[in-house]
Amino acid sequence: MAASSLMLQKPDNAMADSLSDALKQSRYHIKRCFARFVGTGRRLLKPKQIMEEMEKAIEDKLERAKVLEGLIGLTINSTQEIVVFPPNVALAVRPNPGFWEFFKVNVDDLAVDTITAKDYLKLKELIYDENW
Repeated sequence: MAASSLMLQKPDNAMADSLSDALKQSRYHIKRCFARFVGTGRRLLKPKQIMEEMEKAIEDKLERAKVLEGLIGLTINSTQEIVVFPPNVALAVRPNPGFWEFFKVNVDDLAVDTITAKDYLKLKELIYDENW
């Protein structure tokens, strides 16, 4: 667990690369989860909703536990909200108080890009005002 928490404190691009690699290790389950995020019709998901959708996407408890180990689990558990804008989702991740990371993940190919807080907030604003 200590090694995983160190990974959360890497510079932005390194974190995005690590997250991308981690997502690809559990590609099937992660794609199902992200497809559920998009498929719910909700544009904003909070931690409780994220975990509920993960539980629905990965029904087997052992498989879910396996997927949530390591960096993926730390990232999902540290995610404060997800903005859904198909075919992408943007994650606001707070691994430690006062430290935020923002990522955009393509649901189809699981490509991960680091985005700025400004870009994340723009995406969030677009939920309510598409002309913003």
